[in-house]
Amino acid sequence: MGDSSKTAIIIGAGPAGLTAAYELLDKTDIKPVIYEESNYVGGISKTINYKGNRIDIGGHRFFSKSGRVMDWWRNILPLQGAPARDDMVVGRQIPLATESMKRNIGSDESKSFPAPDPEKTDQVMFNRSRLSRIFFLRKFFDYPVSLNYNTFANLGLKRTSKIGLSYTKSLFNQITPEKSLEDFFINRFGVELYHTFFKDYTEKVWGVACSEITADWGAQRIKGLSITKAISHAIKKVSPKIQPYPRKR
Repeated sequence: MGDSSKTAIIIGAGPAGLTAAYELLDKTDIKPVIYEESNYVGGISKTINYKGNRIDIGGHRFFSKSGRVMDWWRNILPLQGAPARDDMVVGRQIPLATESMKRNIGSDESKSFPAPDPEKTDQVMFNRSRLSRIFFLRKFFDYPVSLNYNTFANLGLKRTSKIGLSYTKSLFNQITPEKSLEDFFINRFGVELYHTFFKDYTEKVWGVACSEITADWGAQRIKGLSITKAISHAIKKVSPKIQPYPRKR
């Protein structure tokens, strides 16, 4: 009789690959085998040590509207039960957990433990508000990029003018069909803004050229961002409100 056990081959030891392997071990009899090209696990969520400096390649934030997903993460890393040092230094008020639940792989039984103190253990998940920014031209820009007054003020008149002309040109010279993320960005923001913000940042974070990523990725990641809406909103903010003409009684 041959070996009837099943094996799953997983490419990449990032969050998705590690989660898939965990779920296979937890809920099936399939043995997962993960192949990772680099010497590290964690994918774009890993922290690298560069010349003594610890740098986060991508986001280490985990959030979802699904209670099942959040319970899954809390089982991996329990929420903090006491303020961390930076919480105390800046006076940050955050919700603290009172206890954590830990479930062993392959078991439906959970055990209750006191919520961990981040000053005593590294095995803890912090409760943090989300703030992402791009440091460009020695100034901070919102990320995802917000096309508001602050963004254009930081860019300056000359650069903003070039972006405006490039955007106008893209309106009359749409790339069809959109085959790549590069086409998606240029069609919506123009070549100048694409090269200013989107191209280098996207390729550094994801490690893939924008010309090799599908346009569908842009539709999923860049929602509700529109130069037309931003300009309209800016005009409404600076233009004086027209008071209705008082009616005669």
